[in-house]
Amino acid sequence: MIRWKLKEQYDVQNTKYMEMIKARDAKVREAEQKVADLVAKKTELLRREVAEGKDLSAERAATSAEIENAEKEVLEAKELRSAASAYVSEASQKGRISILDLTQDWNHKFIPEVREKEFAPILQRMSQAREEILNALLDFYELEDAYGDQRREIQELETRDANQRGRVSYAIHQIELDYNLPIKDIAYELNKIKKYRELPKGIDRKPTQSK
Repeated sequence: MIRWKLKEQYDVQNTKYMEMIKARDAKVREAEQKVADLVAKKTELLRREVAEGKDLSAERAATSAEIENAEKEVLEAKELRSAASAYVSEASQKGRISILDLTQDWNHKFIPEVREKEFAPILQRMSQAREEILNALLDFYELEDAYGDQRREIQELETRDANQRGRVSYAIHQIELDYNLPIKDIAYELNKIKKYRELPKGIDRKPTQSK
């Protein structure tokens, strides 16, 4: 395979900016989890206060203060994430490889190179194989024709003799029947290769060599 260099550059540029956004997302989730843990802690203090009859108001007040600070941390983390997103959006546009750049490069540069270096030898091999198959098939039918008169003659003689002698008449064999030819299932095999990307059993894989 040929390396698609522009796509590799695109992936690298995206990774750089996405890592920045992911880091800020992680900070937001971390801050939100801290709030959730503190709320759960306060709920547990309330439950104990009721169930055990203890005065845990000081602990609850301290936890409430922690929750308030943690909520501020969440807001700050979200502000930093928004700032990071805005920076990435602006910075990434400078010299950034766009989707349109990829599309144009694929259509007008990369795929033409693939056609020239990898598909051209395959196409040439297909054309040669088609020529060989069609010529061999014509050879077969011409061979049949070459012996056709003799086969018809002996068939007539055999039929007449069998009738005269009251015996079984035997068929006169052809060189080969169409349905025994190696290409009889070629349409089915072509479709199977397309569908399953595999050769029929008994066929050795011989990849085409690229330029």
